[in-house]
Amino acid sequence: MKFISPSRPIQMAIALAINSEFKILLDPREIALRICYPKYGAHYTLAIALAISHQVGIEAIAIAEKIAKKVTEAITEAIAETSSQAPQIFAEWKIKSCHQGLLNICLSERYLEDSLHALMSWRLDAASFEINGDRPLWQKRNISLNPSLNPSQLASEPMQQYAHARCCALIRLIDRTNQDSQYSARAATINKIHKIEPIEPEEVILLLRNMAIADYLENGNILPLDREKLSRSLAEAFLQFYDRCRIFGVDRYAFQRRSLLLRITQKFLVAIAPPEINYAMYL
Repeated sequence: MKFISPSRPIQMAIALAINSEFKILLDPREIALRICYPKYGAHYTLAIALAISHQVGIEAIAIAEKIAKKVTEAITEAIAETSSQAPQIFAEWKIKSCHQGLLNICLSERYLEDSLHALMSWRLDAASFEINGDRPLWQKRNISLNPSLNPSQLASEPMQQYAHARCCALIRLIDRTNQDSQYSARAATINKIHKIEPIEPEEVILLLRNMAIADYLENGNILPLDREKLSRSLAEAFLQFYDRCRIFGVDRYAFQRRSLLLRITQKFLVAIAPPEINYAMYL
């Protein structure tokens, strides 16, 4: 299963709508999607209507309504084109305007479920990363340490290091427990989870943060200067998840889902880490 990021099609659809309605040509990457869940009852929010209201000379709420209507029409048309590949992702999200002039994006439960499995099965670049055969933990193949860097510089991201250590510890604990095979995270990768509810907001936020990093790694859809911000945001989301969501003593679906989230987060913390950091040395 291939991970299909929602960011690029959402940005492109909104950029096309803005150009069509207001004759403003924007690079889709300028249209920033901010994770807001569960606020506004949506997964992403965009302030692009507010950003262009002065240029257009129209109130942001009116701009947002026009964009939402145009994009919804485009989605409907794309879904009707059964020969196109577009419906595969266009059918998985909806857009709506709100009174503040924001545009809110809601993803389907089916898409969230599929993304969970797609991110779990996604293999990192084999030339740079490997998965330990004895322990299912991702790590860097080679790490070249600059001798001019002192220990304080190498340990410049303690929150990410702590989040990674907690992920690894929980994954090892899961693997050591005598759980029934139907409860195991490995079984979940084969026997797809068909129930996504009930789900805690922290689970959704953590999944969305991992999706943002996957989008960055695969598509370069986020400016390089935001790499550190992505890493920090993922660590923060994991620590909120770790504080709120139990792994053991929960129902089968929650155990599978949260076990997958742990493994995905460990993988992407390693993938997004600065070149000079190898989290294995902190374990």
